[in-house]
Amino acid sequence: MDAPVFNQHFPELYKYLKLISSTQIRNMATVAGNFVNASPIGDLTIFFLALDAQLILSNGTASRELPLRKFYKGYKMLDKNPEEYIEKIYFELPAVTDKFNFEKVCKRTHLDSASVNTALYLKMNGEQIVTAGISAGGVGPVPAYLSKSSAYLDGKNMAGININELLSIIQTEVTPISDARGTDTYKRLLLGQLIKAHFMELFPQHFSEKILTA
Repeated sequence: MDAPVFNQHFPELYKYLKLISSTQIRNMATVAGNFVNASPIGDLTIFFLALDAQLILSNGTASRELPLRKFYKGYKMLDKNPEEYIEKIYFELPAVTDKFNFEKVCKRTHLDSASVNTALYLKMNGEQIVTAGISAGGVGPVPAYLSKSSAYLDGKNMAGININELLSIIQTEVTPISDARGTDTYKRLLLGQLIKAHFMELFPQHFSEKILTA
């Protein structure tokens, strides 16, 4: 939260991280621990899935590299041997022209686990999206990278994005269950609203509040 390089490349970082647990827990927890815990609603996991973070796994003598997007094999199942630990995490820092946003909804604004959370990263060239990364939590057994939805955005000009088409694709990639945090229907609706919030936050000149009722 206080790292100068992170604040430089993620101007809204403080706002994002204030939504994650409490000060005491943030001071004790680790990013790698959030990944390995494999919670389907892990906030930092969702944050870094969108950014295509890479992991270096080590068993103490040998190491291997694995994309975070391929780390989760099923509920609490990891592509990790028991003796391995995450030695390093790295990712490409967003350029000043790129766009990133993190959204989270929970029963309490602060201190609570998410009902649904999502992150969007767009590598931009002017008004054109070069590559996109969309992630979502609380909508399946693992932290989800939405590959089809991300591919839909790749190469598109902002004027060519149809939010309803995007939301339709997203709904085919998620499998939420009804639990204490909400019903399947509620979580699907909530994810759709948070995806719209990404675009309203990042591109207010193109996407107004009208899309919320579109």
